Amino acid sequence: MKISLRIAKDRISFKIFTLVLATLIVFPVSVFSSQLTDTLKKSKSYKTISVKVLGAIELPKWYHEGLSFDGKNIWVSNGKSGKVWVVDPKSGDFGPSIEPISIFTEAVTNISGNLFFVTDWEERKIYEARIENSRMEALSWANLRPAHPAGAIWNGDRLFVITWTRGLTGTKFDLLDLTRRMKISNKVSIKNIQEPAHMAWDGKNLWITSWYDPLVYKVDIEKWEILGAFRSPVDRTTGIVWDGKYFWLTGTYSDLYKLEIVG
Repeated sequence: MKISLRIAKDRISFKIFTLVLATLIVFPVSVFSSQLTDTLKKSKSYKTISVKVLGAIELPKWYHEGLSFDGKNIWVSNGKSGKVWVVDPKSGDFGPSIEPISIFTEAVTNISGNLFFVTDWEERKIYEARIENSRMEALSWANLRPAHPAGAIWNGDRLFVITWTRGLTGTKFDLLDLTRRMKISNKVSIKNIQEPAHMAWDGKNLWITSWYDPLVYKVDIEKWEILGAFRSPVDRTTGIVWDGKYFWLTGTYSDLYKLEIVG
């Protein structure tokens, strides 16, 4: 009798333990999915934006990806084992190239000083890195598998990263909103921009390029609304950067174009 009672108690304890363990495993996933997902919507006041091409700098042929601006030079990231080029936008001259961390650099965005966030398509990682002797060195990283990270921009407070997640039913596009420590605080579903590629920050809004459509979209990050768009002058648009006065834009096999917003 005592043995049977003990066995019954052990079975009850095991069931309670199993239930608690299952709750611990499943609950964080459901919280992330239900509370940390927004959808990028088209604003009711959406408008077409006019731009003027002011000039262009010829780029060597490679697989051009994201652009960044260090206050003087424009950095051009190159996928497919390419280096990061440093270009003087005033003269068009090239400085020393920077060796990447891995094999398919998508974007480089400065945090402060000699600290950078770097996304790599093939490794599916975001790196925090520094540059020593013209070579990037990883300090830490976040693994985004199964998603491929594309464009990234640090706005001084938040890190935004575009991801592509490929599956049997197609590709899912998201915009991750991350903290300084690369922790996801929000995930925004992108359904109104086909094949979003890279981003620029103008001090107030995000600008997102599309590799599929010849459009560049202006995005309000507080309301998660697309406010408008302008037509890109290049095919397969990738990198975009704001230098404080003008936009610079490139494409997979295109040159570097200087643009002015005119309306």
